[in-house]
Amino acid sequence: PPQNQPLCLQVVVTSSISTLSTGSCPTEQPTSTTMADRKPVNAAAASKPAAKAKKSSSSKSSSSSSSSASSSPSDELVKLVWLGAVVYAAFFFLSNAYIIRLQAIQEYGPVIHEFDPYFNWRATQYLYENGPKKFFNWFDHKVWYPLGRPVGTTIYPGMQFTAVFLKNFVFGDSMSLNDICCYIPAWFGVCATILVGFIAHEASLPQNTGASIFGVMLDGIRGRYADDESMGSGPGKKRVWNYYSPSVECAICAMGFMSVVPAHLMRSVGGGYDNESVAVTAMTLTFCLWMRSL
Repeated sequence: PPQNQPLCLQVVVTSSISTLSTGSCPTEQPTSTTMADRKPVNAAAASKPAAKAKKSSSSKSSSSSSSSASSSPSDELVKLVWLGAVVYAAFFFLSNAYIIRLQAIQEYGPVIHEFDPYFNWRATQYLYENGPKKFFNWFDHKVWYPLGRPVGTTIYPGMQFTAVFLKNFVFGDSMSLNDICCYIPAWFGVCATILVGFIAHEASLPQNTGASIFGVMLDGIRGRYADDESMGSGPGKKRVWNYYSPSVECAICAMGFMSVVPAHLMRSVGGGYDNESVAVTAMTLTFCLWMRSL
């Protein structure tokens, strides 16, 4: 409002019409100039939604243009090539992991070799023929001569129960118990290879690499959980569906290493029916599920 108008009139101009009807202004009533003064205010108020609508329309157009640009045929072709390379690499490593572990069976047949695997085979056969109750009360006079061995209290029975479960509920009469015990190390060696890949994938996701190890330890001491925004700043690019690069590549490389690492290869060869063949798979499964729970 003009500076020569009274202060009361300025208040009246910016107030509602009901305030004008009270007659609180002692000098003059609102005139055509005051109404004219209100027009720019109304115009400015009307221009704000228009500006917001224009901004939203421009943002929508920009987002649609960016989405159209991001879904170009060249990008889709790159995603398909990347997915095909990942599937081929995983199949290559897993198939070779299985073939390498079956070399002894291909040369000598399904035969249990070494001393401990042969005792484990005898324990599995006893469990299959007599049941769990007699198995845990079994005293074997053929081992630890001349004292003998109380098998039920001196054995880790997980592998024996696994073999009997596969015989009773999976293979049945299509595969003998001896063949199942010979192939179990190769089967579980491939399973351990897959689980190590899952662990590497989980450990290299962007939401799991956005903070330093010291920050994570400090949050653990304080009992505080980091939010997704602070943890989602790690390196990574979304490729296909919910798979990120380089997390998938890390998983493939981990499976490649695990398929041929000598420390695991020597304990998961076909015919080497020993505890480590199943125990390594159980441990990697435990670690993978623990990481997923966090």
